Amino acid sequence: MLNFNILLLLRPPDAYVIDICHRGGVNLYIQEETEAMTLNIKYPAWLMSTACLFLTVTSGVQAAPPVTVNVPVDSVYYSYIDKLSAMGYLKTMPNGARPYSRLQLARWVREAQETAKKRPMPSYLADETEAMAQYVAPELAVLDGNKLQDPVRLRDVSLQAGVLHGNEQTYRYGQGMSAGWQPFSHQQNGYTYGRDGNGILSAEISGNIDQNLALSIRPRVSYDRDNKGSVTLEEGYIKQKMGIWNLEIGREAFRWGQGETGNLALGNNMRPLTTVQLHYNEPRKTGGFFRFLGERDFHIFYGQLEGSRADKAAAAGRTDYDHAGILGIRTDFSPASYFTFGLARISVLGGEHNGLDWPDWKHWTYGRNDDNSDDRWNDIAGGDFRLRLPKMTLYGELYGEDQSHYLPADIAWRAGLYLTALTRDGSWDMTLEMAHTTDSWYSHQHFQNGWTYHDAIMGDDMGQNARKYYAAVRHYLPKESRIGLYAMRIERDRDTMHSQSVNEWGLTGQKKLRDHMYLQGTAGYASVSQPGGHSDHDAFALVSLQWQYQ
Repeated sequence: MLNFNILLLLRPPDAYVIDICHRGGVNLYIQEETEAMTLNIKYPAWLMSTACLFLTVTSGVQAAPPVTVNVPVDSVYYSYIDKLSAMGYLKTMPNGARPYSRLQLARWVREAQETAKKRPMPSYLADETEAMAQYVAPELAVLDGNKLQDPVRLRDVSLQAGVLHGNEQTYRYGQGMSAGWQPFSHQQNGYTYGRDGNGILSAEISGNIDQNLALSIRPRVSYDRDNKGSVTLEEGYIKQKMGIWNLEIGREAFRWGQGETGNLALGNNMRPLTTVQLHYNEPRKTGGFFRFLGERDFHIFYGQLEGSRADKAAAAGRTDYDHAGILGIRTDFSPASYFTFGLARISVLGGEHNGLDWPDWKHWTYGRNDDNSDDRWNDIAGGDFRLRLPKMTLYGELYGEDQSHYLPADIAWRAGLYLTALTRDGSWDMTLEMAHTTDSWYSHQHFQNGWTYHDAIMGDDMGQNARKYYAAVRHYLPKESRIGLYAMRIERDRDTMHSQSVNEWGLTGQKKLRDHMYLQGTAGYASVSQPGGHSDHDAFALVSLQWQYQ
């Protein structure tokens, strides 16, 4: 086993040093909650040799655009882009690898503006497009041939006040999973609400140090009766341009897949992972025989799970490994403006007392795993797609887990229908979605905490042996205002003694108070059927005031 150092020296742009190909470990000094921790990442020798050669070859490629920070995955602008794409205003299809960079968002804004010259937008959609244009004004200037001018600054502040009233603060999954869940906390970057009053203050500080280096920090301060006060760094990363590639180091939430209510393999239901990432600076055209695949995008990351997994599992009479690694690879293709698909593989592997030797890595590369005692890693692999049709969009996910002798042992799926225009101008739309997992999904015979990170599932929070049914209708108004109503039913641990069913209803809304100031809110009710026949009842309300600084 070889280690390597990534050393980033924050000096003038021509003096940045990335020392990769020798000496011991990736040593990342990270602030975790209030405790400083060192993340030491070890890779097999064959992977190090390949990475060094790969980066040496690609780092010298020129003519790539400047690096920009990413748009956080919980930003409302993702729904704006999805609407523009579904309405046919984009020439390129947004893929399933989020977050997108600010520069990519600017490209879509420019595409929408050009299309609108031939086919005028409804007023609500024009207002959303104009808001995004203001948001990515520095990046639009780059598309016009100017140098990027977006220094590190305060970009966003959000103040939230919420109330969760119910019998339990957190519900637990049944067998095979050491994690919890909450109504109304889906895809919240691992945040859980305390009972009764909650106060949350968060901010985004981001921008460019120079044309080749970007920085983003998202701190959060919160207080509630159950969790008391906490100060956390929700996200924090640096992003370095290397030719056609970007290298990211730090903590960041991301979503792989096409689900509106979650992602089967990897999403932001959990606390953001701290990783080393490598991905294209921007999607690239596929050439040669495979040019019919259109634009392609590529992502690879490596990180480590928490260091308390063994003790947590032991307390429940299970086994697991501290600092288990997580390795993810994803490739997306967009053959047309109306179709995109992605292929992904994520593996939890290794950890203390479960190291992978050379034969293990060879088997992992080939996709060959064994049953029972020789099963050294936990895999989820598969694909997802999105297809735009007249007045509707179809999307889905199909993933397999724990392959045995090259074939998956379990299959999970998601199917969705986005009815783009219930009215002529598209100001009313609807989403219908259904998802399914098997009885051993997210579980593993050796990693017995399951597919979890810091007490949350890394994929869809519906868990194993589950069914999810979802319907939402939305109405869009001028000046970025909207209202929505959704209903969702989740059946967890179906047909077992641990079965739970949740019926959740929510009313959502957004009102633009003035330029760069938004009022957002959610009000909902959930009934939770517990084992033994009794039911809990939860009421939820959340109001958010958001300021954007342009």
